[in-house]
Order: sequence, then structure tokens, then C-alpha cells
Amino acid sequence: MPVPDLVNIFPFIDHIAEANAPQLSFLNSRWKDLDEWKQRARPVFLQHLFYDPKPSIKAETQGTEERDDLVIERVVIHCGTHDIPARVLKPAGARGRLPGVLALHDHSGRYVWGIEKLVSSPQDHPALVKFRENAYGRPYAEHLARRGYVVAVIDAFYFGTRRLRPEEMDPKTAPPYYRAGLERLAKAERGTEEWLRAIDAVCSEAEHLTAKTIFAAGATWPGILVWDDRRTIDYLCTRPDVDSQRIGALGLSLGGIRTAFLIAADERVRASCVVGWMTAFRHQLRNHLRHHTWMVYVPGLYRWLDLPDAAALTAPGALLVLQCERDTLFPMSGMKAAVEKLAAIYKKAGIADRFRASFYDVPHSFNPQMQDEAFAWLDRWLKG
Repeated sequence: MPVPDLVNIFPFIDHIAEANAPQLSFLNSRWKDLDEWKQRARPVFLQHLFYDPKPSIKAETQGTEERDDLVIERVVIHCGTHDIPARVLKPAGARGRLPGVLALHDHSGRYVWGIEKLVSSPQDHPALVKFRENAYGRPYAEHLARRGYVVAVIDAFYFGTRRLRPEEMDPKTAPPYYRAGLERLAKAERGTEEWLRAIDAVCSEAEHLTAKTIFAAGATWPGILVWDDRRTIDYLCTRPDVDSQRIGALGLSLGGIRTAFLIAADERVRASCVVGWMTAFRHQLRNHLRHHTWMVYVPGLYRWLDLPDAAALTAPGALLVLQCERDTLFPMSGMKAAVEKLAAIYKKAGIADRFRASFYDVPHSFNPQMQDEAFAWLDRWLKG
């Protein structure tokens, strides 16, 4: 077994984790009734997000594109505190109310792109095309919409149009650890792959300061992400072409944990798929937290709910978890422990058929074969 990343202080921290075994897991013998547990556990989850400004939802459609058999709308969701850029995709000629699905994009250390990771454009940068091919194999939001869904894809906070803008920083006054990246950025021609990499490098370095600043301001990064994703549901539910009783969500990597947090927070999601971000957190502590962004940590939550406990708050909503066997971001023990816990929770609740986990012999990705399983899962529970 590898030496712990924190060597001599790891045993102390592991002891803390042992002492903080999640108290509100539905598997605790205290809980017999699913609804009673959810009424107790969901408010605890929401409280730990520490971000819940009163929303004021208005939406503005800024353009519509008809492409082959799809209609793609450019939408801005005005939330009162900030704006959320979105693309909304649906089949051309669709009639009546369709199921609505949130497709949640990943992190991958690529901050310049958000929506673009899942929705293509004729103007796509070659580096974006290559990235999408490696992570997804195709712009899957388009393929999902063609199956008969209204699909919403937003720029998550810190990505796409909502990214940090290193090009506006003054190298003379910026934090010293940004300066090497800013020097590379100054030498790169805008829009080149060198420029994109320089932007991403500074944005990555700045995550630490961003997280500290969010925490110091009294919020959490996951709280912001969850709030925005919930506002996207609010928007979908206002659309006359969406059936508000048939809402789904799915995503890879950061999009996977966004999905897990969203279904913990919002009971309107009836079917979901978490891809490449489901683990028992204690298994991460020894050697795997090094791999992950500040965007996934909800301080203090573990003493109440582990990640699979939180995701199980969606029950009786249908949940599919897709794991990547060659994923280096998680130990296999953590991935297996998480899906075993979820299976046990759904079994205890008497709804074992509403949870499924599949393991694929692939690295961290959401390839077309995996997408097909996810889409079929959504079809079963949102169209059946």
C-alpha cells in the first residue's frame, strides 16, 4: 500500500474520519421509513451547502438555431444575483410536453469551455474537438435531445463565460504564484492552444484562492453549483414544452458529483445517472484527495452523510451509477463501497430495481456505450 500523502499526520486524520462515521445514513437501524429519513436528512444536507439566496427566475432567449433535426436555443437565466448562460436542445418538430433533462458538464482542468463540452458548434476549436472525443466520443447532449428530451446545458460557475479572467489581471499586483502563468499568457496569441492552456493553468492555480474566498464569504463552492443547477430545473419547469413531472439529470466527473448533489437537494429529479464520481469518501483520504478540485467538498457533511448517503436522498427516484474501472481518481475500494451502500439503501427502502451500477473497463470518461446505457435508463423511468 502506498505511503499516505500526509505521511505521519494521516493516522490522526483517519481517526477523525472514523469518529465521524455518518450518523444520518438510511442504513442506520434508527431509520425504518424512507420519507421520515429524508425529512430529517435533506435539511441537513442543504444547510451544509451554505448558499441559498432567494431566487428570482426570468429567462431570455437570445437566439435559436435549427441544425439538422434539432432546435438549439441560446438562453440566459436571470436569477437576481447573477445570470446563467444555457443552451436548450430539443427535437425539431416536437409536440406536446417532453421530459426535461439537465446535462451537467465536467471539470477536466479545462475552464475556457463549459456548455461547449457537451454541445458542438461549426466553430469548435480543434483542441475542443479533441477533448470532447477523448472524454465523450460525441456531443452527447445533442444525441440525448434527439431521443425526445428537452436538454438544458449551462455554464457552471468558474467555466465558460463564467470563468475567471486571467487576461484581466495585472501581473505586477497578482499573487506571486500566478505570475509564471500570466507571463505565458502574455506571450500567447489569443485563441491559440497555447493561450487556452495558459488560461487553464492560471484558473487551476486560482482555485485555492477562489475556494478560500467563497468559504470566507460564508458559502461553499458546491452550494453555488447546486443552487445554479436547481435554478435550471426551475427554468425547465416554466417551459410549456417540458413536463415538470419528468425531470432527469446526468453528468461525468464534476458533472457526476453535481448530479449526486443535485438529486440530494431537489426531489424534482425523477431519474439520474452519476458517471465517474461516486465513492465512499473515507477511501479517498489516504492517497486520492490530491486529484480533486475544491468544487467537491462540503465542509462538515461527512459526520452526517457520506456521498452515497446524500445521493440516496433521491429515492424513490431512479439512480444509475456508471464507474470506470481504470479511473485513477478513486480507489476501486471506494467506488465499490459506494455502490454497495447505495444498493443496500435502495433494498432497505423496498425499491431495489430503482438503483443500478455498472462498471466499464475504461479510464475516466463517458463514452457512447456508457451514454447508451444512461439514455436507456432515462427512457425507462422518464418515458415508461
